[in-house]
Amino acid sequence: MNNLILKRMIRALVVLAMAVVVGVGCTTLFVHNAQPLATGGGNSTTGAVNVVAVGDSLTHGVGDTTGQGGYVPLIAEDIRVETGATVHTSNYGVTGDTSLQILKRVRNNTKMQAQLKRANAITLTVGGNDLMHILQNNLNNINTADVNHGIQLFQRHVQTLIATIRKYNGNAPIYLFSIYNPFYVYFPNLTKMQTSVNNWNAATKKTAATLHRVHFVDINAVLSKGTAADQRSMKAGKSNLTNHLIYTKDHFHPNNAGYVKMTAKLWSAMSATEDEWE
Repeated sequence: MNNLILKRMIRALVVLAMAVVVGVGCTTLFVHNAQPLATGGGNSTTGAVNVVAVGDSLTHGVGDTTGQGGYVPLIAEDIRVETGATVHTSNYGVTGDTSLQILKRVRNNTKMQAQLKRANAITLTVGGNDLMHILQNNLNNINTADVNHGIQLFQRHVQTLIATIRKYNGNAPIYLFSIYNPFYVYFPNLTKMQTSVNNWNAATKKTAATLHRVHFVDINAVLSKGTAADQRSMKAGKSNLTNHLIYTKDHFHPNNAGYVKMTAKLWSAMSATEDEWE
């Protein structure tokens, strides 16, 4: 594949992904504006667990063809099955939001603030849109200095965001998801993209480690590299590669199987810190 064709394919994928983000964002605005979802468990033996999900399209659940909200109802079911608790979830994910836009909602949305006060656990997806805003105009020729500046700026934003959440809930564990590279399987030779994602996550993980009860949930490897079959196809040098954990309509967000993998990573972190939320 020559360089010109590669550039055109990358540009087409980015345009498609951003178009879906805008389209779903418009649907969110005019149809339901990311109303909270309630998932109730039954036969509780340990009381109720309130999970508040805050973030961008990954919390909203873009790519989930069931329309239930991606990982949010899945983690509720995991908690219910594993603990016997009744689980209530509130989903405050809005497609396309950057860290500053999420921060603005936390500051202004009184319903979210009330839910945060009652939360036993909080999940947070943030950062993917911040990075894409840096890369969308120069994905073919990524400027490392721009990415590094964005990484440092994002660390300040995410610290402010978490500090603002802490105004409403000082002790509930916060599970902060990493970002991932949706183009990895399609363009494994686009090494600067993967380096940018890796460096972004490394900085965010370091930031999370300095904050009270903030746990970094790393979904980068599993969602970027796809299934074991996808990885074998890559190693075999096959053409027309597909990441079977990514939504085929935009080649950007997780699909149903991707959200299952994402939830497994979240549950692993939550089960290891169960004493903080149960």
